[in-house]
Amino acid sequence: MKLNNVISAFFALTIFLSACKKNDDPAGESTGKLLSAITGDCTPVVVNGIFKVDSVLTADNYVDVQVDVTVGGSFTIKSDSINGYSFKKTGTLSVGINTIRLYASGKPTATGTNTFTITYGGTACNFTITVFGAGGGFGTALYTLGGSPGNCSVSAITGNYIVGQAMTATNKAEMTVNVNGPGTYNIAGTAMNGVTFNASGIFTNPGIQNIFLSASGTPTAAGAFNYPVTNGATNCNFSITYNTVIVNAGFALSGSPGNCTAAAINGTYTAGTALTASNTAVIYVNVTSPGIYNITTPTVNGISFAASGTFNINGPQQVTLLGVGTPTAAGGPFNYQVSGGGGNNCGFFVTVL
Repeated sequence: MKLNNVISAFFALTIFLSACKKNDDPAGESTGKLLSAITGDCTPVVVNGIFKVDSVLTADNYVDVQVDVTVGGSFTIKSDSINGYSFKKTGTLSVGINTIRLYASGKPTATGTNTFTITYGGTACNFTITVFGAGGGFGTALYTLGGSPGNCSVSAITGNYIVGQAMTATNKAEMTVNVNGPGTYNIAGTAMNGVTFNASGIFTNPGIQNIFLSASGTPTAAGAFNYPVTNGATNCNFSITYNTVIVNAGFALSGSPGNCTAAAINGTYTAGTALTASNTAVIYVNVTSPGIYNITTPTVNGISFAASGTFNINGPQQVTLLGVGTPTAAGGPFNYQVSGGGGNNCGFFVTVL
């Protein structure tokens, strides 16, 4: 009887360890589900770029969707082909919620609204793209500011904010808006401490999207300043802290000291082929004090990942690490240990074809 109990316990332990290894080893194909609403629409979904008839789509034309991964590994998500174009992405995913950027390819042949379906792990969801005429013809967009009427739903503030130093192209605030009707938009900010934040462009599709408010001017004093944002119908605000000198940020890598939480590996990795701007790794951090940051990995199999910039707000944020170099050998998964402030680190995996 005791022997049977020992044998049963041994097999139970073997099964448990095998399951754990499967969830931690992204060498094979990943499994999970697409995040979607009860209507079947992908949610959340972010559409970027202007889709115009007879215009070849570029890397600026993409759709961001999210998947909940239960077993890490490789993946391919692609849409059906409609009106002369389609969406696709391949790469590697880690366990947890991952944001997938599906890049468009092809050339729309007619104006109108196109509804695409994507599948992953036995699940499916839809998103809609509006194709405009070659000559434009955009009206004024109908949209609301995320966070209105309180704090703007700002996801990232980039650039250094130093007294006496003029703002550059890196000084931006990224926030969300909910677009009800496509068209042009123009946000003219209020000058505070010698600096204004403005944004303009075209919303080509309805839904929740990100915009970038670009800073201009030169700050005159140190401290925190509140910036109001309005589109005439809704309003919100966000805060910018100006320092007299550049300070290092305080932050922790999410998942440290184990695997980076919900790391998303973007791009295709092929032995002998140099990485491009599409080869990135998205990780998450928790910022405890604003300042500059420098996040790196060592070089493994001929490639490495890095990102630098400024955290201007506290709390959870995502960071996109850019991959550089040329993979020297196929195989993997290769483990990349991310190093950040305070000596904490976490890891993610990359498989090379």
